[in-house]
Amino acid sequence: MERQRIKRVNWIFLLTLGMMILPSFLPLQNIIKNSLQNVLLSQSMIAIPGIIYLIISRQRYTEAVRLKKMGLSNIVLVILFAILISPVMTFVNALSMLYSTNVTTSTMTNITSSVPLLVSLLAIAVLPAVVEESMYRGVFYNEYRKVNPIGAIFLSAFLFGILHGNLNQFTYAFFMGIIFALMIEATDSILSTMILHFITNGTSVVILYVYPKLLSYFQTVYDNAVSSGDVNLAAQIESMLGTTTFDMNELMEEATTAVSATLGSVLVTYGMAALVGGILAFLVYRTIAKNTNRWDYVKNIFLHNRPDGEQEFHVEEGRKKRPSLITVPLACAILYLVVNMILAEMI
Repeated sequence: MERQRIKRVNWIFLLTLGMMILPSFLPLQNIIKNSLQNVLLSQSMIAIPGIIYLIISRQRYTEAVRLKKMGLSNIVLVILFAILISPVMTFVNALSMLYSTNVTTSTMTNITSSVPLLVSLLAIAVLPAVVEESMYRGVFYNEYRKVNPIGAIFLSAFLFGILHGNLNQFTYAFFMGIIFALMIEATDSILSTMILHFITNGTSVVILYVYPKLLSYFQTVYDNAVSSGDVNLAAQIESMLGTTTFDMNELMEEATTAVSATLGSVLVTYGMAALVGGILAFLVYRTIAKNTNRWDYVKNIFLHNRPDGEQEFHVEEGRKKRPSLITVPLACAILYLVVNMILAEMI
C-alpha cells in the first residue's frame, strides 16, 4: 500500500512537470502576451495534476491537503512568524545571488507595473498560496510523510525549489519548503502555510508598488532642495539612497551588485537581522506547536522519524522496511529539471 501510494504521487509529480513544460511546445504567442498571463497559465498547469490526483485517490480536497480550522491566536502567531522569518529568507536569497542571477524581481515588476495592486496580489500572492501549497505541501509532502517524515520535508522542499527552474529561486524556495513543511506539522493544517506563502509573496508585491512612489517623493524633495540651495537636505537624501539615481530598476541593480559581491558583504548586511529574526521565529514556532499540543510530535519527527500513528519502524531482515520515496518517474523528472536548471544558468 505504501509503495503504491509513493508510486502514484511520483507519477503525479511527473505529470506536473509535463504540464509545466507543455506550453513551450504550443503556439501561444498570440494568447500569452505578458507576465501576468504567464503566471496564470503556470498556476493552471500546476492545478490540473492536483485535480487528477483527487479523482484517482478518491479523496475530498480538505482531507487530501490537510485543510483544517485554526484558532485565531495561532493565525496571529503564524502572521508574526512570517514577519520574523523574513530576514532569514532575505539572507538566504542574498546568499543565492552569490552564484546565481535574480530573475524573480524582474518578472514581478513586469506584473506590478502593468496591473492594479489587487490584481497583482491575487495573481502573485493568493493564487500561488492556494495552488502551490495544495500541491507541494498538500499532495506531495502529505503523501511522503506517511512513509518517511524527515525525507518528506527535504524531498518536498527540493521538488518545490527545482520546479522553479533557476538556482536563485531554487535556493530560496527550497528553504521556504522546509519551513513550510515544519509549520504544517506544528499546526496540523495547510491553512498555516497558505498564510505564510501569501504574506511572503504579498509583501514583495506591496513593496514593488510602494517603492517607486517613495522614490518619486524623494526625487521631488531632492530636486526642490537642489533648486532652493538646501545642500544639507540634498546631501541627506543622497546619503540615504547611496546615489542620486531615482530609477527603481537602476537602484535595485546597484544594490544587488553591491550586496552580492562577496560573502562578507552578505553577512554584514543581512547576517545579524537573520540571526535575531531566526531565533525569535523559532520561539514563536514552538509556541504555535505547543498551542496545538504538537510540540512533542514535532520533536519526535527528528528523534525517531515516525509517521503519524507509527510507533516503530523495524529495519531488521524479515521485518517491515521503509519504502524509498524515489521511484523511476520521480528520478526521471528530477534529472530533467536538474539538467534544465544547469543549462539555464549557463545560458
